[in-house]
Amino acid sequence: MKTTISFKNSELAGIANILGGFKLKGKASLGRSVLIHKLALKQEEYTNDRVEIQRSYFEADDRGNLKTLDKESGKLIPKSEYADEKDPSKLGEEPETKLNKEMDDLTAEKATIDFSEYSPRFKALKAALDDYPYELEKDGAVVYSRVYDQLEEAFSKGEK
Repeated sequence: MKTTISFKNSELAGIANILGGFKLKGKASLGRSVLIHKLALKQEEYTNDRVEIQRSYFEADDRGNLKTLDKESGKLIPKSEYADEKDPSKLGEEPETKLNKEMDDLTAEKATIDFSEYSPRFKALKAALDDYPYELEKDGAVVYSRVYDQLEEAFSKGEK
């Protein structure tokens, strides 16, 4: 049976960055390292998906890189069929609304991480978080809660 946890795409980078600062030893540290690696892979997928969506609306070169008006602004060049009639350097209202909707949906989408093969390490991570002796504030507390809740849910389902 698979052991999985899920986070929103929008949470991936923040969780990985903050989790890296937690003080952990042994198997718990190994579990954290595996989780950060898996979060990074999911973040890469998310980034690639964002670019794919953008390629639908904006010009790209022969290698698939999105074209920009200039290097300083980084402003993408809309495809002619999606450009605003009054200002062709930006998207029209309807395409912009569609683009924003697609991006919002992708951002809210869940990234599921299978850690079945690393279950002992993740159990050690959960155990270390059970008794985490350091005070956490703000984003650290939020990340602690999100990761802990996901691990607790995964292991409470009777999964290995």
